[in-house]
Amino acid sequence: MPADRSASFRSLSLGGSVVRTLLVLLLGLAAYIALAHLHQSLDVDFEMRVDHSGPVEIYYDVPGSHFDPRLRETRKATQDSRQRYSIAIQGYRPIEEVRIDPMTQPGRFEISEVRLSSRWAERQIKGEALLAALQANTELKVSEVTPQAITFESTGADPFLSIKVPQAFFRPDLGVVIPRGLLWALKLAAVWLLLELLVSYLARRQPAVCARVRHSFVQGWALPLLLCAGLTYHSERNITDSPVLGDGIQNLLIATNLYQHGVFSHEGGANPQPTDFREPLPPMVAYAYLALFAPNDSEPLGFGHFRAGDMTRFVKMSNLVWVFTGLLGVWLLTRRLTHSVGATLVATLLTYVFFFNASEYIDTFYTELTTATVTVWGSYLLYRGVREKKTSHFLAGGAAMGLLALTKASSLYINLVALLLLVAVMLFARQRMQVSVGRITTWGLAMGLGLAVVVAPWMVRNHLQFGSMRISDRGGLILHGRATLNNMTNDEVIGLIYEKSPSIYRRLVDGTRFGQTGRDEFERGGRWQRLNRGLSSFWKSDIEAIRAGRPDLAVSFHAEAGARYTILLEQLRAQGNHYPEEVVDGMRRDEAIRMLKERPGRHLFMTLPFFWHGFWGLKKVEIPLVSLATQDAIVEVLNLLAGLALLTAFFVGLLRRRPDLLALTVLPFGLMSFYAFVSHSIPRYMSPAHPIMLILLVATSVALGGRMLGHLKKNTRQRHSDPGVSHA
Repeated sequence: MPADRSASFRSLSLGGSVVRTLLVLLLGLAAYIALAHLHQSLDVDFEMRVDHSGPVEIYYDVPGSHFDPRLRETRKATQDSRQRYSIAIQGYRPIEEVRIDPMTQPGRFEISEVRLSSRWAERQIKGEALLAALQANTELKVSEVTPQAITFESTGADPFLSIKVPQAFFRPDLGVVIPRGLLWALKLAAVWLLLELLVSYLARRQPAVCARVRHSFVQGWALPLLLCAGLTYHSERNITDSPVLGDGIQNLLIATNLYQHGVFSHEGGANPQPTDFREPLPPMVAYAYLALFAPNDSEPLGFGHFRAGDMTRFVKMSNLVWVFTGLLGVWLLTRRLTHSVGATLVATLLTYVFFFNASEYIDTFYTELTTATVTVWGSYLLYRGVREKKTSHFLAGGAAMGLLALTKASSLYINLVALLLLVAVMLFARQRMQVSVGRITTWGLAMGLGLAVVVAPWMVRNHLQFGSMRISDRGGLILHGRATLNNMTNDEVIGLIYEKSPSIYRRLVDGTRFGQTGRDEFERGGRWQRLNRGLSSFWKSDIEAIRAGRPDLAVSFHAEAGARYTILLEQLRAQGNHYPEEVVDGMRRDEAIRMLKERPGRHLFMTLPFFWHGFWGLKKVEIPLVSLATQDAIVEVLNLLAGLALLTAFFVGLLRRRPDLLALTVLPFGLMSFYAFVSHSIPRYMSPAHPIMLILLVATSVALGGRMLGHLKKNTRQRHSDPGVSHA
């Protein structure tokens, strides 16, 4: 009889495995067909030569976008050099047209064959066929056509070429899709069946091992490690060979100087001198990556190879370290907050989509990615310290604060305030926490010790090298810029609020004094022109004004401050000063403090619009099956709700003496408030708070859902226990 039962059990088990495998096969096939029609991709490949260096922009147009600036890739052209440009476009909408902006000033360029390819079609055109397919604007005229290339001459500052993309590239035939999908689904089903058999074998022969494996996925490290590793691998496709721009150039230059010369310096040349212009953690991690994985070439590579060359994508891959550790921190923090694998999975995916997979943060060498990762871990460790009352967690949390200061020097002030604030709230809540004043004092000292141990060596280095205990020497420039912006007119304050505001607000105020009354408010001659520090009709003249030290020729606040900085820098260099940047930073800091003392009320007032200006920065991701306007509205509502979750948690923790909530929020809220108070507060500055914002939104939703479910169950029990209620 036992043998019959065993055989019957095996038969049932095998039958269930077959049924589930067939279900996986059908679901895999359906998913492949759906994704084939939904997930759209296009590879654009062309060769071009321009007669002067500068940016090359490739726009792509999807239904309803009208060449939205977000749908753009940027590359760098070298003067009189034939270069190949390869751009991989991923999205959920069919691409109707591709536009190439080869230059930003008059000149000549030539373009050879253009190749468009997707999973379903390919088109390669050149010569007369290419000329017939290309559409040019009025600022371009054809100079020469050969079978190898077409030469154009630009007469204006905004020349472009565009080419229509046939819809066959994105409408696959079912006769092609189904065989491919069936093959993919068969592979998926085979893997599933293999896992079914393995689990069944372990359950029969090694039940203890099976239980441990199951526990490691549900409660242990297996699931988060595999998930975070998989998402990190997936994010690698968003790291491109586009050039490193902005402040990221300095971080990359420091990393390559460490790699090639063993010197921490943001100076170029063969013999760079030590500097402290940037914080050390991000470039040092990039340097470690280069030291471990860079190919050993017989000849040293120039900086251009790393910034905009064959090594650009390779060196940017170092950002995957921060992606993986950031996602892992999100998982651990959300799991501890919600005790739900489902909620933790949602939070991890949300932070991945809106931050850790965003090219704005992982395809650059800005410091926001590092800042967000360290902020998540710092919040996690401080929260565990409060909840578990362990000194070791407070010590580790202080060390995370130190790493945060070595990523963003301004965080040192945030950390000191956060430490004191957290200790104060714990002292007020000591009776509820059932701990003594002495123990809380020990925790505060542990945080301070962890912070000091991490930060002190770098500050000592700067003191010995430059006579200054600062982490970096850029704080004075930023504070001076913020003090200068306090002088904007009230009409420009309205423009500051409008500039980064959500589309819902813009629709409400457009046509009024609080919105745009024309299309060129931020362009030359517009009432908000001085706020525009991005691409504009005057951005080139602003750059020239900065380089020439001519504030009188600058239009924007940013360019005027940059031109005055150039004047001071050149004066100190002419006097033979070896560290002019450090001296100018100190001069700017002193002047900024003087300006703030003269108008403290105005500075406090301006903090509110600057907070608003930086608040609306959640990445606008593509959402399928909705219009672009609806997509933007969804993201903006999510931005609002996540931000409110963070602000509410912080103030509840502060005012109701909840040290656990304060530990969660004091670092991200401190960062947001600090940048609104001392900087021009662009959305990128506040973006490191986004992972914590999304975590708290998920945790709040889980808590509210649990409370509503609890009330529902309680009311149901009361109705059933009421003797006056009749049951049919």
